[in-house]
Amino acid sequence: MSIPFTTRRRVLWGDCDPAGVIYTPRVFHYAVEAVEEWLVAVLEHDWISLQENLKLDTPTVKMGCEFKYPVRCGDWVDITLTVKKLGGASINYVIDGYNADGRHCFEVEQISCFVDADKFEPIRVSGEIREKIEAYQAACEIKSND
Repeated sequence: MSIPFTTRRRVLWGDCDPAGVIYTPRVFHYAVEAVEEWLVAVLEHDWISLQENLKLDTPTVKMGCEFKYPVRCGDWVDITLTVKKLGGASINYVIDGYNADGRHCFEVEQISCFVDADKFEPIRVSGEIREKIEAYQAACEIKSND
């Protein structure tokens, strides 16, 4: 796995508005897909596995996006994910998209909370899950200082 975690996605015709530019809500979809791929790569769980095996859910509390450069139909986008902050019962992701020329196209910031999947009440993330997230966050910080 690369640090920061990176996934590549091709912008499809169905992802775009009539002008051939990515339709705004699709960027949020790309971000959510990247988070799930990151969960599998780092935590070794997708969302269903978190719910069924760990009784843990991670609903989104807040999500915003800054568009920096147009993404067009047919473009390849490298999507990176870093953890900005890990709280007691929350996690703040930053998901960045870069085109094939390395141009920064968008930045999505997402805050999710950890909840008990059965009671839907906030819970402190601990144990192996916290350790894996902290190790990933530290690896990203080291990489950014290189």
